Amino acid sequence: MSDEISVHDDLADELDEFFWGDLLDYIADGHVVVVVDSGLLEVSYRGQHIGFDALVATRLAERLHLDMRGIAGVPRLDDVVSRYLLSPRARKEDLYVRVAQVVKDLDVEPPQALLDLAAVTGLDLFVTLAFDGLLVRAIDLVRHAGQSRTAAIAFAPNRAADLPVPRERLTTPTVFHLLGRQSSAPEWVICDEDRLEFLHALQDDARRPKLLFDALRDDHLLLIGCRLPDWLARFFLRAARNERLSSRRQTVEYLVDPRVAGDLGLRAFLADFSPATRVVALDPAGFCAELRKRWVQRQPHSTPSASPLAGTSAAVEGAVFISYSSQDTAAARSLAQALDAAGIDVWFDHAELKAGDDWDRRIRRGVEDSTLFVPVISGATQDAQRRRDFFWREWNAADERARGMAPDEPFLLPVVIDDTPPYGSVVPDRFRAAQWTLAPGGRVTPEFVDRVRDLYRRVSGRGRS
Repeated sequence: MSDEISVHDDLADELDEFFWGDLLDYIADGHVVVVVDSGLLEVSYRGQHIGFDALVATRLAERLHLDMRGIAGVPRLDDVVSRYLLSPRARKEDLYVRVAQVVKDLDVEPPQALLDLAAVTGLDLFVTLAFDGLLVRAIDLVRHAGQSRTAAIAFAPNRAADLPVPRERLTTPTVFHLLGRQSSAPEWVICDEDRLEFLHALQDDARRPKLLFDALRDDHLLLIGCRLPDWLARFFLRAARNERLSSRRQTVEYLVDPRVAGDLGLRAFLADFSPATRVVALDPAGFCAELRKRWVQRQPHSTPSASPLAGTSAAVEGAVFISYSSQDTAAARSLAQALDAAGIDVWFDHAELKAGDDWDRRIRRGVEDSTLFVPVISGATQDAQRRRDFFWREWNAADERARGMAPDEPFLLPVVIDDTPPYGSVVPDRFRAAQWTLAPGGRVTPEFVDRVRDLYRRVSGRGRS
């Protein structure tokens, strides 16, 4: 790949089959450690897609009543911390509690990029430079049916932590918070000063997580969305490798983010002194989606098949059928959890529809047996490239069933999870005659849940207490 990298939407223009083949081989052999940061955290909030750091920073500034005028672009958490500390009575220690409260109140779902990454089951050790628990949550959702089984370890300068066993002996997916994890105590990173203190502590042999850094040294590194400043990127790579970057070694690093590719100083340094480092100028979310697709194609039997919701099953007759694009898994899951918590049986899991099954027969039977049909409508379902995706079979089957019902008989309950125009979307005809509901990010109101529960009980004649 030439030094002048341009950002493309088409991954085939950016990377060849040798790149993907090598990376998938490394993952299958269990020799890749993933390092992620805020570049992977574009979340859905109130119908908008926004970086998690920017969302937290904006809400924190509002809560602290800070005037952020003069900040170029959307404020970062660093900007808010700096502006807050200008007050003579400000105490930085108070901010950790405030930030933790903001994150708790936001209660966002893991973005699709993290869900895609979690679906690559050959990856078992993740290092995050972010303080949130979204990556842990994503792995639990995709691999453990939402149960808390992913190991989470957090380092802090005053509280050394390490992997419990060498990497090759790990028996469960593990997320290591190298720069601390969100809590009410000031033991995690919210600004550059904190980053400096953490990096300083990591140089102390007594506190350095030896087993983790053994894995970083011995395995290939896949850094996705790590928007590190030039100085920090150089320092992190040097610390991880524990030797001169120019030394001959068998391992490689992949830096996936267009912002890194645009840092000419860092690019020049890596080209001169770290030839084993490959910079990939692709959107991190797109990269994760492509990686997941290729992994599933190559390792179809290793794809997580656990039901996303404990207690739900495609075999429950009379359940509420939630139909969605795979791109909207997080939002659909949020919707399904809200209904399930209200005592409504939900058909959410498509895991039983495996290759070789009579798909049309299974779908048609599922739609015929369902009490209500909830199509999740979004920008992804309007994508012309997805007109033959799996959910369209379900939508067409539901439309056909609705044609045989009286006009006032409840069955279709379309839900829009983003800014896709209601009623003006590309959907089957009968969907347009139904009452649509706006549920940004899959977050439904209590009124909607009550309405679905009432319809469910009236039509099915049952309902859990």
